Amino acid sequence: PSQDLGSGALIPRETLEALVRYAEHYGLDPRRGHVLLYYGKPYIGLDGYLFHANRAKRPYSLHSRPMTTEEAKQFKIGETDHGWIAELSIMDTNQHFVGVGIVTYEEMTAKSERDPAKFRAPVVAKHPWQLAQKRAEWQALRQGFPIGETKEVKEE
Repeated sequence: PSQDLGSGALIPRETLEALVRYAEHYGLDPRRGHVLLYYGKPYIGLDGYLFHANRAKRPYSLHSRPMTTEEAKQFKIGETDHGWIAELSIMDTNQHFVGVGIVTYEEMTAKSERDPAKFRAPVVAKHPWQLAQKRAEWQALRQGFPIGETKEVKEE
């Protein structure tokens, strides 16, 4: 990555090198989008958690779906918001984790501070349901396959 995901600022070389070391410490690859910089701090993305989960060699299933009307009421999301639920099951331990992903109408319609004629996040504005789905899956994977807390990662 060449830019901070949150601020959009260019990443200085020494910060990029530190990000690469951080990713490598956890067996991840920033060139594949596993780790990004978000407002100056390392952020492990969905691709990083999927890679980590697959590397763990534990059978799992991950399913995601839009929230039902009842779930949307329970989570108090607005009619114009997008909500998704992801369910992760780890087969060998019979553990289950649930992730929730929400994209609000405000996120979809927020304008760029640099150019008010454009959206702050054009991809979110165009495909909000995909971001809600990714957020839900990221949460579930983060719970089921924590990075930096498993024996496998500590031994590396």
